[in-house]
Amino acid sequence: MHSSENSTPNSSTEGPSFSKTHNDTRPADITAKDVWYHGELNEHDANHLLQGTTPGAFLVRQTGSTRFYLSILDQDGYPKHMPIRQLTSPHYFFEGKRYDTLRDIVEFFKPALFPIRKGGIMPINGEIIESKYLCLRSFERRDVDELSAEIGDILTLCETDELGWMLGRNETNGTVGIILKSHLEPLISDVDDLADLPYFYDTVSTDMVQYNPIGTFLLRRSSKGTDTYALLVKTQFDLVEKFLIVGSPSRGFCLAGRPFPTIGHVLTRYCDRAISGGVRLTHAVCVKNQRKSSRRSTAEVRWPVVTDPTMIAMSSSQYDDILRDRKEKTRRMFRGTSIDTALASASSSFLTATTGATSNSTSTAMPSPANTVSTGIPENLLDRFNYEDVNDHVETSSTTVASTVALRKSREEKSWKDCWLTLSDIPGGSSQLSVFDSMGSKLRQQLDLSTCTMFWLDETVFSADGCLFLSPSFPSQSALYLCFRPFTTFLKWVRMLRSRTIYQDVPPPMLQGTISVGDPNSQVSFLSVEIDKFRSESLKPDNLYSANVSLNGVRVGTSNSFAPAGNKGPNELPTVVIDSKFVIPCIPTCSTNIQLSIMSHSSAGKKGRSCGTTVTVCLNENNESVFQQTVETAGFVFRAQRSRCPVLPLDRYKPMLEMIRESPTSLLSWPSQVLPPHLKQFMYSCISHLYALNPQFMSPVIRRVISDVLTTSTPEDVFRKDSLATGIITQCLRHLFKTPFDEFLLENTQFCQSLKSNNTGNLESAVEQLVTFVDQRLLTIPLATRLLTIAAECARHRFGDDERHLMKRTLSALLILRVLNPIVFSTLNTGVGSQIAKNVQISANSAASQSPSETLTPAANTIRRMFDRLIILIDQQPSESEDPLITQPDEIHTEWISCLSYIIAHSLTIRTTSSGSSGASTTSSSEDVHLPVAVLELVRLHQL
Repeated sequence: MHSSENSTPNSSTEGPSFSKTHNDTRPADITAKDVWYHGELNEHDANHLLQGTTPGAFLVRQTGSTRFYLSILDQDGYPKHMPIRQLTSPHYFFEGKRYDTLRDIVEFFKPALFPIRKGGIMPINGEIIESKYLCLRSFERRDVDELSAEIGDILTLCETDELGWMLGRNETNGTVGIILKSHLEPLISDVDDLADLPYFYDTVSTDMVQYNPIGTFLLRRSSKGTDTYALLVKTQFDLVEKFLIVGSPSRGFCLAGRPFPTIGHVLTRYCDRAISGGVRLTHAVCVKNQRKSSRRSTAEVRWPVVTDPTMIAMSSSQYDDILRDRKEKTRRMFRGTSIDTALASASSSFLTATTGATSNSTSTAMPSPANTVSTGIPENLLDRFNYEDVNDHVETSSTTVASTVALRKSREEKSWKDCWLTLSDIPGGSSQLSVFDSMGSKLRQQLDLSTCTMFWLDETVFSADGCLFLSPSFPSQSALYLCFRPFTTFLKWVRMLRSRTIYQDVPPPMLQGTISVGDPNSQVSFLSVEIDKFRSESLKPDNLYSANVSLNGVRVGTSNSFAPAGNKGPNELPTVVIDSKFVIPCIPTCSTNIQLSIMSHSSAGKKGRSCGTTVTVCLNENNESVFQQTVETAGFVFRAQRSRCPVLPLDRYKPMLEMIRESPTSLLSWPSQVLPPHLKQFMYSCISHLYALNPQFMSPVIRRVISDVLTTSTPEDVFRKDSLATGIITQCLRHLFKTPFDEFLLENTQFCQSLKSNNTGNLESAVEQLVTFVDQRLLTIPLATRLLTIAAECARHRFGDDERHLMKRTLSALLILRVLNPIVFSTLNTGVGSQIAKNVQISANSAASQSPSETLTPAANTIRRMFDRLIILIDQQPSESEDPLITQPDEIHTEWISCLSYIIAHSLTIRTTSSGSSGASTTSSSEDVHLPVAVLELVRLHQL
């Protein structure tokens, strides 16, 4: 386990230990009392601090030695950043006037504004309302409105309308509810001795932090000298980092060159911002308070407030009924929504719920369900008395969200086994994934998803779509590989697991002046890796080599195998050209290590042997892109970039969805022309996922795209050229067909035996078995049948009812030429594979011809019957919904719309050069693409 007290926030853990030097460039007139001054602060962090505050809130930040900004939240809830120019020190120029100090600027505008205090909110009246609290006494949730909190949890204040109670969010698990303030204390507090802090220790080992969730921290003395302290933070499942803090309560503290008035200000800053690799402080180790709590002999009983004298004469049952009705009415009045809804929603939406709750200061006050009195009843008797006789019992059992059949294994090299999965939500915010051998059998494994990281695995890892990996934070827990069938089931489970695992469905940073407070639900990130070549002295000309891409030690992609190039110069290293590109969606948003390794394969076909990891790089908030373009010595030539896209509410995507439905070619034709092949493929995958999840909405989209292509096609070249339509349909059919088709090619006994013999009769038998399988399998994949039926319908509309052979030619080009034969080539990468693909294509061409059926081979007749069945289904298609956005809004997964928006926005930054008929080159850019203003603004929001 690596640790260093010289770590600095957001620095890579892979680099050498060093102490960061920092020149204090803040103005001389700024003191610790100027709570509105935040020093060096970028725009995104300023937006994050302004998020959830009242319009008029402001701060002053610095970017460089002479550049300052007044960042303010305007009346519409948008952050604005107004520059302050420093002319000749100490004079400043702002809004057309000259000021001597920054404080003069603040004092001039102070009647209309109030500052954001470091660690809290300072209202106009000057009373400080802290925004971060530390839980010092466990608070048990006994009502649906309440919030559970353990000792050491960090809570964020959302609202405090009622004396003694507050609405808050538990940063440990993201749950929202009301809690007694008597159980909390502000995180920012003035103490003369740090030993008075509940999370401070003189000497302690890292084990106190190691076996806690990620984000756990404590403070202890450091061995670096007097007035030095170490902040221990768990940032990965096997890593505790140490950050050196220098100072004292009397003169303030300093971390990584940044001054802070108190230790509480240090913690508050890194509760809101990542201290390392996307990790924020969420839980403090408070052993001293846990011991005090265990010795406490009294407990709190929350009795209802008696406000009506007539209620004194009521029976307890009558009183309970009236109180229950009042609570229910209060919950419905609270900000126009129920806290029950906020608690039941996924972790991705709690930010929206809470910020929405604070935006209207004139709304109904929050409910206060009880007063607090102290009794001398022992806790064990009191709990039994409360739960059995007086209080409403809150059900603590889990709620089953979904169940399905899947495949599982614990290690990569093991074989897949059938299993039954059950996803359950537990009151308090966490979720569990239970694994059984079969439905109703004994529990085999259970994962706490609130401590798990999810990885999407490319189809190249296991030669199958629909695979993912769940990595627990604790080494003692077993990891889990899962494979879902069909692919639609996999997409639905990915969405459910994203909102319940860590580093996936997290809120994105605010975007300046474009997204209002609480608007972004979450963010989704994807990784693009381009591997060009690999050089090494150890490469052997007789071997084949492939490259692996791993994230935090988990293999997420594998290239094909290639032989070293044979035309190297006398002074050149042996080189193998990999030329492979990957786009891995739904990757963790935290600090992520990327490993590139090379695998050696003998020509005899034995299992590959690892040649070791040759590249390890770290992606974090400050470094989202790494590349090595040229290398004269041994190593990879590669490029890797992580892209993050904010996921907005569905109604924000309405302009784009309307354009996709009405004129998809206008929106997607430019990206399909200028994007590099791997990003273009990812765009088609996003559309394929949307079709798989909501075919009612996407079917008209695909119909229009196909019709646009067929309008300019001739009978001879129908779907023979690459186009937007062929890309979308190929990717849709590939996702639906590839995994079962691969299993048939590799595992069907009769088919494999036919391939072992090279005589013509056995190859014809293998082709007949293959097309028979496709015909039968198509009957079990309604999404593929629907897609091909739409293509046949468009061909009939283009060429007429009498040209049935052209409809069949359309189906042959889409299903056989573009989907099945490429799979045969890639799976059976031998000479027999090319012979099988050639014979299948000949059979398909015969089936699509006007030749009589009596003259066709059995395989061609099978293909013709399959095509005829699809043509008959044209007139039996279900009618399309008038407004799919209203009828099935939940089935439109916004994370794929977000990725699609990012890809479109990226394409608008690309310029392309083409040669005209006269030989002169012409340059095209996004200025030639005309999109509606609403759509253009929407897609550009997604480039963070």
